[in-house]
Amino acid sequence: MKPGNHVIAKHFSLYLVVFLITGLLLGACKPKVTETPTPTEPAGYPTIEKSYIATPAQTGVNPTATATLLPVSQGNSSAANAGLIILAMSDGAYKHLFAYHPSYMAMTRLTADAWDDDSPAISPDGSKIAFTSNRFGTREIYILDLVSNTLTQMTNSPAYEGTIDWSPDGSYIVYDVYQNEHFDLVIQSVNDQAEAPIQLTDGTTNNFQPSWSPDGSEIAFVSDRSGRNAIWLARLQNPDDRFIEVVGSTNADYTNPVWSPNGTKLAVSRHQNNIEIVLIEPHESSKELLVIGSGENPAWMPDGSGILATLRLPNETEIVAYSVTDRHLMLPPIPMGGSISEYDWNSGALVQNIQSWVSKNSLPQPSLLWTDVATQSANANSRRGLVDLPNVTAPQALLSDAVDDSFIAMRSLVNQKIGWDLLATLDNAVIPPTSAPMPGIPENWLYTGRAIGLNLAPYEAGWMVVSRETFAGNIFWRVWVKCKLQDGSCGEPLQTPIWDFRSRTSGEALAYENGGEFKPPPAGYWFDFTDLASRFGWQRLPALNNWKSYFQGTQFSIFALKQDLTWQQAMLEIYPREQVDLLTGVTSEN
Repeated sequence: MKPGNHVIAKHFSLYLVVFLITGLLLGACKPKVTETPTPTEPAGYPTIEKSYIATPAQTGVNPTATATLLPVSQGNSSAANAGLIILAMSDGAYKHLFAYHPSYMAMTRLTADAWDDDSPAISPDGSKIAFTSNRFGTREIYILDLVSNTLTQMTNSPAYEGTIDWSPDGSYIVYDVYQNEHFDLVIQSVNDQAEAPIQLTDGTTNNFQPSWSPDGSEIAFVSDRSGRNAIWLARLQNPDDRFIEVVGSTNADYTNPVWSPNGTKLAVSRHQNNIEIVLIEPHESSKELLVIGSGENPAWMPDGSGILATLRLPNETEIVAYSVTDRHLMLPPIPMGGSISEYDWNSGALVQNIQSWVSKNSLPQPSLLWTDVATQSANANSRRGLVDLPNVTAPQALLSDAVDDSFIAMRSLVNQKIGWDLLATLDNAVIPPTSAPMPGIPENWLYTGRAIGLNLAPYEAGWMVVSRETFAGNIFWRVWVKCKLQDGSCGEPLQTPIWDFRSRTSGEALAYENGGEFKPPPAGYWFDFTDLASRFGWQRLPALNNWKSYFQGTQFSIFALKQDLTWQQAMLEIYPREQVDLLTGVTSEN
């Protein structure tokens, strides 16, 4: 703890209230003009009254979370001390909240309605969960009181609210809000909604992902004011010199800062060649960064002994935990049932409050995303046929009967989400085996009838962008498509750089050699097509080794529904072996 902050930590509540009321806390920061707090819960507002313990679902149909519990170690701390993880995860057509602990609680559903709930943050006393929801159109902040079983809407504006954190005494929340095409930080009272929210940052750069220090004197956050995403501090008791950069780089992005329980360290994500968790001592500038392990989106264990992280693999998500002292695994990688966006971990009364709340409520299982209905009967050799895709424009608008229902359902949901029919036109569906093979792609999934090639016209028009991700040395791409309505009711603002393939022809030698270059994220609201496709089982493919010089080798627009089949197995599902061998140039005696 910094010298002079001991009194602040001891008397934080009085300190914070006095600072906010007198204006010393935020100095010259101006009030946020676009946020209109809702003083009370709207009349007729649907109170959340249910919870559900998730059960396994069919793979590729409705990927509900089903994580394996770990055995409880002898001599381990009690369940109350171990606490619970509250997380937001893709769940059917939407994103919902769950409670979980790998040793003490199976994945337990907390929300299950026809809207997205995201960005959970647990109050310090474990009695409330703040989160965002787009249940009424735009994304607003709500607080669920686990004790009284009531829900309160905290914001009411056309702006987009994102990451949330609580003040140490639970009287205030800080969150990032996207308005005027950039993110700013806002502090708002929880106890007195008549008190106007106060805008902490005010500029043309992005400031997001706030984390309030345990002693209440500082807020760590991400800012791109220096060019790349870096970690900054807002020193709340120092209005004359409030903002300082803690760590940044010209060749890396730093995100997701989270304070250790004792307030001496920050765990952050570093996006460089790989994505990894590093520790920073923000008040000791001479200390070097300490790499904890692979992953992103860190969260501290309640006792500060370890750090939870997300391993976002090419087509699935896992969570893992590392020991802070020796950097060994405290939790092995645990597969999740869907992609995870944000989570929080707290102990104490949270466990009792969640258990009590769950015992009184239940939630239904979300509807299946799709059901496989055979259009054609298998032939005498048990092979599947190719079927027409209705109202789809493609050179060959056909897919295997094994995947066409999934594609049709995915197309419908994408259209519903983004407001335009992205999948009405494809660069490719199935490629006939008589077609000339694409150079450098010996096992082209487009031959199998189980893959699609997205139309590249939206990319050329600026309605599709990609972000670059590296896994074990392999390059993958995340595809984002632009929402038709840019009012915050669809998608999210991008916070990390995108990859620009077109710059390879700009005349810049470095961009040509690298197959493109990073560019700042474009403004507006974007929808994560890669995430939604994965909910239907459609997987992205890695870039080939020649992708920097051969555009087809990027494979960023190709998605395949493999269902655990190898390429050859998928080919034999629709073609006789002789034809497959002819395509591959292999002579078979079978």
